[in-house]
Amino acid sequence: MGGMLRTTRPIGRVQTIEDVIAIESHPYDELITARNLYDLLLATSREVGDSLALTVLGSGGLSDIGISLTHKALLSKVTRAANMFHRLGIEPGRGVVAFLAPTLPSLWPLLLGAQVAGTASTLNYLLSEPAILDLLNAQEATVLVVPAASLDETCWAKAASVFDRVPTLRTVIVIGGAERASGFVPLEEAIAGCRSDALEFQPLADRDAVCALFHTGGTTGRPKVVRLTHGNQIHAAFGFAQVFGYDERDTVINGFPFFHVGGTMTTGLSVLAAGGHVVVPSPYALRPQAVIDRYWSIVEHFKATVVSGVPTSIAALTNAWKPGADLSSVRMAVTGGAVLPRAVGGRFESTTGIRLFETYGMTETAAAIAFNPGRGAPVAGSVGFRAPYSEIRIVGLGSDAPDICPTNESGLVQVRGPQVFPGYLDPAHDAGVLGADGWLTTGDVGYLTADARLVLTGREKDLIVRSGHNIDPAAIEDVANQFEDVQISAAVGMPDQHAGEVPALFVVPKPGREVNLEALQAHMQQNVPEPPARPRCIKVIDALPVTAVGKILKPALRDLAIGEKVRLETARIAGPAASVAVHVRSESGRHTVVEVDVTGAGAEAVAGLAAALQSLPQTYVVRSTGAEAVTLTLDGGIAMLTLNRPESLNALSRPMMLALQEKLGILANIPDLRVVVITGSGRAFCAGGDLIEFDDALHAGKGGLLDTLRFNQHVLQCVEDLPVPVIGAANGAAVAGGLELLLCCDIILAAEGAKIGDGHVRYGIVPAGGATVRLGERITPSRAAQLFYTAALVDAATLVEWGLVNEVVPKEKLIDRAMALAREISQRSPEAVRHIKALTGRKARAAARDDRLRAELESFAVHVDGADLARGLAAFRMKQPMQF
Repeated sequence: MGGMLRTTRPIGRVQTIEDVIAIESHPYDELITARNLYDLLLATSREVGDSLALTVLGSGGLSDIGISLTHKALLSKVTRAANMFHRLGIEPGRGVVAFLAPTLPSLWPLLLGAQVAGTASTLNYLLSEPAILDLLNAQEATVLVVPAASLDETCWAKAASVFDRVPTLRTVIVIGGAERASGFVPLEEAIAGCRSDALEFQPLADRDAVCALFHTGGTTGRPKVVRLTHGNQIHAAFGFAQVFGYDERDTVINGFPFFHVGGTMTTGLSVLAAGGHVVVPSPYALRPQAVIDRYWSIVEHFKATVVSGVPTSIAALTNAWKPGADLSSVRMAVTGGAVLPRAVGGRFESTTGIRLFETYGMTETAAAIAFNPGRGAPVAGSVGFRAPYSEIRIVGLGSDAPDICPTNESGLVQVRGPQVFPGYLDPAHDAGVLGADGWLTTGDVGYLTADARLVLTGREKDLIVRSGHNIDPAAIEDVANQFEDVQISAAVGMPDQHAGEVPALFVVPKPGREVNLEALQAHMQQNVPEPPARPRCIKVIDALPVTAVGKILKPALRDLAIGEKVRLETARIAGPAASVAVHVRSESGRHTVVEVDVTGAGAEAVAGLAAALQSLPQTYVVRSTGAEAVTLTLDGGIAMLTLNRPESLNALSRPMMLALQEKLGILANIPDLRVVVITGSGRAFCAGGDLIEFDDALHAGKGGLLDTLRFNQHVLQCVEDLPVPVIGAANGAAVAGGLELLLCCDIILAAEGAKIGDGHVRYGIVPAGGATVRLGERITPSRAAQLFYTAALVDAATLVEWGLVNEVVPKEKLIDRAMALAREISQRSPEAVRHIKALTGRKARAAARDDRLRAELESFAVHVDGADLARGLAAFRMKQPMQF
């Protein structure tokens, strides 16, 4: 069969779901010929044997190369390691080789060799010693591989007492040392005499044979271990190669740890099996700051085509960016393991110019569920298409027999395919996760788009995922419940800008007792074995929220954790005098929207809070309740109206339109009013309508939305109907509703750098504030058409040439110039000015104009039932560019 073996290199370019379906038109065994992992190595050795396969750097920089192997050399190393483990009694279904080590140069050939011989387990060396011993006992490990003390003193110390506490253990292989304690054997001694040119045994040609164990969730007392088969990993490698486009031209910087499937699969075996080159930047991946500091030099040196890391690493790599490096070889960046905050991804792409591709998987699927197509265009917020020959479905929440959700409807994500594991080491853990029909319930919540992309919107499962590391909340709760004053506790994930989420703990005191938070925090620090699992925030509450049958309601606690995050950020940014009211709601079952009303903070602090929260996975709407939405100041006969929602770029919300109506009513009744100036606070004049509120109104009912639009059109008309000249002072961007407000002004001034345009069609919206009527009255119809149809923002200087803007002035002088012009007008005859306004204003124009304004609302009433509006608003909520 050796001559028939194939690598996993792509058979075609994947850009759409149709390309995935085209792959599936081939018989499975025609494309995937390997029966075990060794077959993959044989195929790459035969086809690209002289090309580099693996390079592992030490901690000393580019010159510190621990190992550099071609595909042929890697096959030899793996063969020799497999023969060694076979001699030590490792066979399929008999014995487990556990690895407690960073990614030392010899680790990966040893790990692959152990899987060829039988079963291997990679342990998180950051776990506490008791947690590691629990895992070794749960797996009934017979061989342990550890580094010598000279290579990693911490790992060596954690292994010191293994023979006394792990009864099944027979041998400890020591990498890089000559320690000769009883049962401890130096690697060079153990491997001496083992052949490297051929296996000394017949490998099992069974894809269903278990060959790998991974720890996920759980800790002391409850190890939760995933079993992965040869077939799971082969299929995952094939899926990554097909959709990411991995082939022999790729050099991939593997920034994931090897005790995680991200390291062994996403940018590991998936690259090797396609004939590519994997570069490990250090034994400790991207944890050392020195590695982050020289990362881009590593990329340039190896002419890497793919860079990678969990979201926290992506943020660190952005900070370490050094312009000037030749990175023309890089075609994509890969991230996964945790939710990627939009702000983190956006900053990485804008800083480096490298497109970021999200992937989604679980340990239970060998990291492979969905991928953004590496040779196509990633869609921000989406984790991409399913793996070939697999299925994804969305089912309704909270039912024993859930219905399949239609397109764009959110529900529980389930996956089925050859990459789905056969079950946990302890079958009791399978309940509620792996169905008899093969469907794996991921515990994540999301929806499928019309083009079959998966969008994740939340999580039903209780696991806390911190920087790709799964934390079982029970491990935290068990420790908290041992504290003398705690009656019961519950831990959930609290959103975090860097780690995705961190543990937050809620505790209920025993009756008549008070919980000393400082003492409880010390108790948790001392007794929670995993440092990442120690709570970042502890909150005392009167009672835990529960369901009707008494089950703790974790979603409600996650909402409370979001509130605590907002309060912590508010205190950090705005100081202790500021307070917030937080309301968390689910938006159409898809997105979590967090409304934050801030009291006692200035506009700058409110804007800073909004910017800080933008990095989190949820959507945050931050409002200042201590300031009026529209302010009115009077200076003699000159009035100034200021739109005052700087944190939302002065978007025209319902409260703002009500406030504007109120202020306009006051102005209409001032007999000696001469001139009105309208401007915005902050860095924008007005970013248009509040589309979050707009979408809410749409989901509440078509009639309510149309009533809102009629009201908005009426308020804008009140601006145009003011009996005195109105000067619009555009201090920054004026878009859609912002443009419509400016069009109601008689004179328009703009700050240097300001951009103005009608962006309605960008999100599938028909103008309903008079733009289609007023814009063509101010500029030529062809110029107006250009603004409408392109949704482009045009600089103010160009709009002077077009006749829309009167003057462009330096930003810092905008209000001074507006007031100077207002004073000049106010010195002229007020009676003559008012007559001129009446003669040139709305009342002097054709009666058919009112019919055209009504036609906007009528067109919108028809348009609201179409598909484009819903798609556009969904894109806006996800902060994605929209292409129809």
